[in-house]
Amino acid sequence: MSLKYAYLGPAGTFTQAALQKIADSSDELIPYANVTAALNAVRSGECAKALVPIENSVEGVVARTLDELAIGDALVITAETTLPVSFSLMSLENKDPKSINSIATHPHAESQCREYIAKNFPNAQVIESSSTAAAAKGLSKVSMTRLLLRQLLLKIII
Repeated sequence: MSLKYAYLGPAGTFTQAALQKIADSSDELIPYANVTAALNAVRSGECAKALVPIENSVEGVVARTLDELAIGDALVITAETTLPVSFSLMSLENKDPKSINSIATHPHAESQCREYIAKNFPNAQVIESSSTAAAAKGLSKVSMTRLLLRQLLLKIII
């Protein structure tokens, strides 16, 4: 019997990767924008289960998850899984690292990479994102916007 799982999205997050370790291939995995929405999907009966982050090896507990478990209709934790993670720094083009002036990431990811960022990108502004996957998606949107603007400028010039 397949189950509907809510998880902290968007697609491509570490939460989705952790869920894929425990869900069956026939299960439906539904991304939600935040922990509250994912847990409320279970409370409302929209999903049978949810997977949300509860602890980070560097930052400790995920406060929002604990807060959400403490309020509203009671939920029961039925399983746990761990997921080793690694991070990649992506840019729109092959850039000189010294020219990178902003880095978008999730606060927990930033804390795990804080020393690396400080050493290699001391002048970069860290911009908070809802997830590392959302930061990567935002980077691709910037790329598409730049492409569309270039095409528009070419049309105006021609």
